Amino acid sequence: KGVYLMGDYNKYLHNTKELVKICEGFSDVVEVYSIDEMWLDITETKRRFGDNAGRVAHLLQTEISRRLGLSSSIGAGPNKLVAKMAGEFHKPGGITIIRQRDLPHILAPLPVDDLVGAGRQMKKHFKLIGVATIGDLAEVPGDYLKNKFGVVGLWLKQAALGLGDDVLTAGRHPASTALMVKSFGHSAAQGSGEADIDKLCQILLGLCEGVTRRMRRGQYVGRTITLRLCLARMFGFTRSRTLSGASDLTESIYPPARELLLKERTVLAKYPATLIGVSVSNLLHAERQLSIFDLLDDRFIRLAAVVDKVKDKYGDRLITRAALLDWRRRYHGVEPAKLHRSRST
Repeated sequence: KGVYLMGDYNKYLHNTKELVKICEGFSDVVEVYSIDEMWLDITETKRRFGDNAGRVAHLLQTEISRRLGLSSSIGAGPNKLVAKMAGEFHKPGGITIIRQRDLPHILAPLPVDDLVGAGRQMKKHFKLIGVATIGDLAEVPGDYLKNKFGVVGLWLKQAALGLGDDVLTAGRHPASTALMVKSFGHSAAQGSGEADIDKLCQILLGLCEGVTRRMRRGQYVGRTITLRLCLARMFGFTRSRTLSGASDLTESIYPPARELLLKERTVLAKYPATLIGVSVSNLLHAERQLSIFDLLDDRFIRLAAVVDKVKDKYGDRLITRAALLDWRRRYHGVEPAKLHRSRST
């Protein structure tokens, strides 16, 4: 006999926000992957905790339990992929540390479908070529995998060796500046994947709205825009562009971000996006530096200031861009507006 319980999504979101705050006490770089998963870069900040990754993990786990009453599993590794796999080793409530010297042999005996990105369908293909373990996959020539599976084959080859170019690099500065703001970013998971480029552009617009609102609150402007995509839960990549002038306006940040996204049409048609994110870096914490375009037309600056004041006073639901009216999901600072019909008198 089944027991069905109503989900409390407000509580889930509250706990996620609190979890992020806890993690930010241990690292200046926290990347949210899903509602209950995130990565931390402790390269610099671990010095505050004895310069030992295992001790940091233990303290973090204890703090999560104390403040939220939740158990957690923590994995540490030289890159995001290895850290995520380490987190799966001893669930629930375990801590696993995988060091560079442990690779790739520590992964070799594991079933190939334990590899992040190698799902059931890929396992069927591997079985046909005699690949049963991650070690078997590591032995397959890269050229063969590329010819058979395309770019995904090369990515899986690197993953089987425990290699990845997805190491969190933001915040690799002297300890005295390790806690400075390096970037503002938001991301949105897309479940099993989204391939509709128009929908992705709409989501990207909403994310840019949230990012720029946070930047204005903190009095930051930025020049470098980075688009992040994870495809078919198998691999991810980023694309960046640096503007000639710094800005904190959606009208300046979204168009180049959208161009970066549109360039990936072909890839997205084959591998739906399971996560899309945007961030702005190369920041200046100072008064706005007007570009020539701002001097020619400052309407967007004045409009953003008015909208921010209204939202600060009455909440983010009151004003929404027309392009986001049918957007049902809520992201930091961007929520669908409630339409009110006025009665004629």
